[in-house]
Amino acid sequence: MVNDPTMEGGSKSVEISSAEQLEDSKIPFWKKRRYHVVVMVFLGLFNLYTLRINLSVAIVAMTKKYNVTQDDGTIVEEQEFDFDSKQEGLILSSFFYGYIATQLVGGYLGSRFGGHLMFGIGLGLSAFLALLIPVLAKTHLALFLTARILQGFFGGIVFPSVMVIWSQWAPIFERSLMGNITYTGAYVGTIAAMLLSGVLSVAWGWESIFYFFGSIGCIWYIAWIFVVKASPELDPFISEAEKKYIMTSIGDKGPAKQISHPWKDIFTSPAVWAVVVANFTAMWGFYTLLTQLPMFLNDTLNFNLDTTGFMSAIPYIAMVGLLFVSGYLADWVQIKGYLRTGQVRRYWNCGAFITQMAFMLLTAFATDPVLSMVYITLAVGAGAFPWSGYVVNGLDLAPSHASIIIGLSNTFGTLSGILSPIIMGYIVTDKTREQWQIVFYITAGIYLLGSIFCWFFVRGRLQPWAKIDQEKLAAKNAKYDSDKTTSVQH
Repeated sequence: MVNDPTMEGGSKSVEISSAEQLEDSKIPFWKKRRYHVVVMVFLGLFNLYTLRINLSVAIVAMTKKYNVTQDDGTIVEEQEFDFDSKQEGLILSSFFYGYIATQLVGGYLGSRFGGHLMFGIGLGLSAFLALLIPVLAKTHLALFLTARILQGFFGGIVFPSVMVIWSQWAPIFERSLMGNITYTGAYVGTIAAMLLSGVLSVAWGWESIFYFFGSIGCIWYIAWIFVVKASPELDPFISEAEKKYIMTSIGDKGPAKQISHPWKDIFTSPAVWAVVVANFTAMWGFYTLLTQLPMFLNDTLNFNLDTTGFMSAIPYIAMVGLLFVSGYLADWVQIKGYLRTGQVRRYWNCGAFITQMAFMLLTAFATDPVLSMVYITLAVGAGAFPWSGYVVNGLDLAPSHASIIIGLSNTFGTLSGILSPIIMGYIVTDKTREQWQIVFYITAGIYLLGSIFCWFFVRGRLQPWAKIDQEKLAAKNAKYDSDKTTSVQH
């Protein structure tokens, strides 16, 4: 028997015998089905971010001006797409208009129809749309925008569905590490999109970017259908030892159709809003670092990150490495009993936000390009720790409703991604150092406010309204099992 980390005081226990743990430990890790799910979710998030990021590079090639020599020897300048700055901004942001629309809906659909089903469908359709973009873009701008909005619309159900998958597959003391391993897929996808899109464009044209990543996404979806099942109970390839270990750890949740979401309790829970605020804070900083810092370095230090994809990818390579460290430490300090779950979520959120606030301010006042890159890398790297904080916190608060919680928080997180570039655009009109410092003051202030809110309201225990709901669900499932047994006997 071990303490349940969902109970901050450790008052609740989960019946996991040492024999069950021993039997599970005898299985080679490459044969454990839950790790097969981890790999497939990792690759799925990899695909989501390559499909999301690749346009940032592709649009440069699409609008690039090049010289053409006519028959009479005259050299003229041409470009395939003559988008103005407003059209480019609309195209680049169009994904998020669709993405924000399905965050909360995606959480509901995942819990209602199955996280594995919605995760696969969302990514499969996004990948298929990528294959159509070259033709649609050449036909009409409206069709191009529609395809990107739909990509975001279907991509929006992916992250909320991950919570449903982990509520069925992730043993309690492996949540942080399993979650962080899979979430690194998003950043590896970001790195891959930055590095490969430029190479593909030069070698085979900008169209190849969408064909390449779209094809990979479609192949992944076919594999997903055959490899991943809704739960250990429904997986024909899982060993009895692993299935027993997982089911004992997380508890038998019964049929998904029995879940009824307590909407009022969710929307009035301070602990849930701590997850929302943390997501908004992290994403505000993320999009500022992703889209604004390169321009800051170019405007004030004449240091252009676009000269090499490798330089642009360095901060995210650091983040990928720290995601593993963050997840391992989060689980380790709980297993050893050094920190309770609520403390881990609080410290990992607040510590990262304060650290990022400091490095944002240091970058604002840095005059040396090398130091600026160091500060940027450390700021982005520190962003790995909240992934063991607010991202998995919904599973602690209400496992059956985690997809709804992450969907709600991602809605606000995506909103920050839309608002941040717009607000910065109104501030940095003359591209002076003083105007850029205002940008960093705002971002640092948001980090500070977010850390204060999280410090007081983050919780790591099963919430009372979720506990009541779980008890009702257990009663319904008991009746369900009784009826099923009776029908079998007859």
